[in-house]
Amino acid sequence: MDQLRQLWADAQTWWSGLSRREKVLVTAASGAVVSFVLFVALFALANAADDTRRRTASKLTQLAEAQALSQSYAEAERARKADEAQLSKSGVSLITYLEERGAQAGLDIPALTPKADAPVGDGRIIESTVELTLTDVSLSKLLAFLTAVERGPGMVRVKSLRLEPRPKDNVITAWATVATYKLKEAP
Repeated sequence: MDQLRQLWADAQTWWSGLSRREKVLVTAASGAVVSFVLFVALFALANAADDTRRRTASKLTQLAEAQALSQSYAEAERARKADEAQLSKSGVSLITYLEERGAQAGLDIPALTPKADAPVGDGRIIESTVELTLTDVSLSKLLAFLTAVERGPGMVRVKSLRLEPRPKDNVITAWATVATYKLKEAP
């Protein structure tokens, strides 16, 4: 504390020894130094605030992306669970099912050829397929039949369809592969 008093006294003595012109110059130089220090401090604070705003905006963007991914994942998970629920329903006897849907659509299915069950993907899903041939059928009956087939229980899909039109008779011959899927039973 005594050292501060001594410094203050020395500064007052120095100041009183200055001429009026020197006092004005020292005051102006001191003002310039204080102004420069304030400018540098305010500039540094403004840069720090801008950096903070940029980091906050970046983190908000990342948070929005994470929320979008989370929502997308939740929707995919719901779809997966719905598909698994469909797959876990009791298996459809595909030949009987196709014959019933054909009778409802007014079609006679002359050829139904079942194929061996095959694992799909990672092996947890079993695919059962049947190839069928429809001859001399109208397009409207074929459409009604295929629509009814895919609206059935479980997961039944038309995998492939080949059409051979006969315009003069206004009928077509169709070859289709229909598949049903189910979850592999746990051992």
